[in-house]
Amino acid sequence: MNVSKAKLEELFVEDLARLQPTVGFMRPVKDRVLRAWREMQGEAKQRIAEIERRQKAIREKLDRLEAAFLYERSIDIDTYDRHRDKLREELALAQMDRHSAELEEIDVEGILAFAERVLPSASNLWVQSSFAQKQRLQQVFFPEGVRFDGKRLIGTGVTLPVFNYLSPVSASEKELVDQTGASWNRVDQWLRNLDLIRSAA
Repeated sequence: MNVSKAKLEELFVEDLARLQPTVGFMRPVKDRVLRAWREMQGEAKQRIAEIERRQKAIREKLDRLEAAFLYERSIDIDTYDRHRDKLREELALAQMDRHSAELEEIDVEGILAFAERVLPSASNLWVQSSFAQKQRLQQVFFPEGVRFDGKRLIGTGVTLPVFNYLSPVSASEKELVDQTGASWNRVDQWLRNLDLIRSAA
């Protein structure tokens, strides 16, 4: 099948234009994601503060245990070892809890500002990109590639989750925006995919 490079490029740009969200749609999505991120940060800070209080209490118990054994000699070595091991285990578990409560540093505001500016014009970004940038963007926009059926480009069923996430599941854009807060893991992955576009652009 003989198709010119210019025709394939035109079809690719049309596909991107079809997938890209509107500016009006991106603004409430950005606001909702920022609100969800700030709520997550607040919850993480509260959880970390609670864990730090627990760690402090465990350390104080360890100090009292050592004082009881070393200075007051009110407990024997077996009792000391048993209680010390138990408290050290609690301290290690609290430290693991603290690590899991910490949010990975991610430039959410920068990524969202980029998305608000670029996603509504993904096809323009493609047209203005160098060959090397286009290769990276194609990998990001269509991770499993596209194929040509003789008339049009057909995705392999997997487009960038940035677009999948924004694709309508109902007629109401408000409902789409409300989904943003539904699952932080999904939002986090969406942001990471946007960051891939930002680094490829």
